[in-house]
Amino acid sequence: MKDLLNNCTVAMAITPVAATAIADGSDINLLGYESATFVIFSGTLGTGTIDFTMQHADDDGSGSPDTYADVAATDLIGSTPTILATEDDSVFRCGYKGSKQWIRLQNVETASWTSMIHGAVCLLGHPEVAPTAAQIT
Repeated sequence: MKDLLNNCTVAMAITPVAATAIADGSDINLLGYESATFVIFSGTLGTGTIDFTMQHADDDGSGSPDTYADVAATDLIGSTPTILATEDDSVFRCGYKGSKQWIRLQNVETASWTSMIHGAVCLLGHPEVAPTAAQIT
């Protein structure tokens, strides 16, 4: 059956915002899922460029992430995007194939930016148990 709705969960990775500073995205727990894809989108952009870094961490033993580190290129599917000021209303994606339990995105200012409206969600797929919840926050 061609049913993605009941076979993935959507998590907010970066709440849509007019970014003015570098920020870490939400902690996303991969426990119970075998795949993760970030979908990053832009709105009306100001000036500058915004780059993204994917980070991962082991569980700290209490159900929270331990110290995050940047994901190596060998654990990425595709690459994390750089959004240029000319890319209003665009959509980008990148995936994770590493073995850590926690992931997140970080937006990084690569050229002085003003009002870089963007957001991101993470699609958690290949669940151990389906059907899944439609969304987690």
